[in-house]
Amino acid sequence: MARPYEVLTFDCYGTLIDWAHGIGEAFARAAASRGREVDRRQVLALYAEVEPQVQAEAYRPYREVLAEAAVRVAARLGWPLSHGEAGFLAESLPAWPPFPDTVLAGG
Repeated sequence: MARPYEVLTFDCYGTLIDWAHGIGEAFARAAASRGREVDRRQVLALYAEVEPQVQAEAYRPYREVLAEAAVRVAARLGWPLSHGEAGFLAESLPAWPPFPDTVLAGG
């Protein structure tokens, strides 16, 4: 019997994975390691503004989108962050937690 589909895809960040918690935690940890504090709500508001702008500019691998967005958010917070230091956001991805109902559905 032929399948009615060949590929099934969906956006897992924000659907299954709590990106807001993951991004907020990553920024807080990176800032703390540099002797800074950040307001997670402010970070998330800025990130929600900046990331779509970065994505609209040109195709980039997601790792580069995350790094560029991190640099721009940090700059808006008055935190000079080099592109070399901005890899913290992509490196944090495996630690971004799933939403509780995602875990329950997989059980």
